[in-house]
Amino acid sequence: MTQLFLMKALSRPLGHVPALRDALWGIEAGLLERIWRLAEARDPDKASDLGAQIGRLIGPHTVKHKQITRNLRIAFPHWLPHRIEDMALHTWRQIGRTIAEYPYLPRICDPAEGRIRVVDLGGLDLVRRTGKPGIFVSAHLANWNVSPVALAWSGLPLTVIYARQKNTTLEAKIEQWRAAIGCSFLEVRQAGRQMLRELQRGRSLGILMDQRYDRGEEIPFFGIPATTSVGPAKLALHLGLPLIPVRVQRLQGARFVITFFQPIRPEPDLPPDETARDMILKVNRMFERWIRETPEQWLCAKRRWPARWK
Repeated sequence: MTQLFLMKALSRPLGHVPALRDALWGIEAGLLERIWRLAEARDPDKASDLGAQIGRLIGPHTVKHKQITRNLRIAFPHWLPHRIEDMALHTWRQIGRTIAEYPYLPRICDPAEGRIRVVDLGGLDLVRRTGKPGIFVSAHLANWNVSPVALAWSGLPLTVIYARQKNTTLEAKIEQWRAAIGCSFLEVRQAGRQMLRELQRGRSLGILMDQRYDRGEEIPFFGIPATTSVGPAKLALHLGLPLIPVRVQRLQGARFVITFFQPIRPEPDLPPDETARDMILKVNRMFERWIRETPEQWLCAKRRWPARWK
């Protein structure tokens, strides 16, 4: 889920001192509570616009800004510096929108609101028809929190792998709004074998795969090796389940389209490990296309590539 960068980005250098860390977490929680109270006084679109303004104002002054520009520079090496900087500002607007929209997740996810349109190119229908679970993989695009909604609307059980906020006050608050999405959640550090159990129980999995996974394998992303989890593809092959890419796009304000693509096809005649790597490479290439089409909607605030790439 969203990393709440507004204070977290500033607190990292002091994170090893518990008292200072806790104090900064308190400041972070207080600041975001103020933003959320302001947002709750507006409708979802106006709240989203407010978040965009705040993100644009504060984000560039945090240590995360350097990471965003680095990721953009690696992904788009032909861009001039001024374009990188301009796109980073757009990224902060998207981060601000996503944070401000948390209190509105119950409304955004309510089908009566008409804020989410679902486009199924075959992956979602396959899961419905076969009655078997699927492994849905997506990226941090637009407000990715809404991506499980289509499965909830279809009555399909889903467990989303997520990273818990270290700030327990914020995690408790976000957890209330996240419940409106209509799925279960499994903390990434506890996932492991539990993912297999969830699939064996007939529950689909939702996994965000565009961030660095240090225990993964180096798979090209924008042509550069990046440590990536191959586990979802291995699970799909082991259980004979579909690996289905899902894209979230922001239309305007707090309105979205969720697109379910055809499952990734395994290449025949490859050894199992090579087949899994090839499937994840295909996923990465889809992510690349989506990011190139709407780079301002990619929330790329964590280091994606090895430090040797500048």
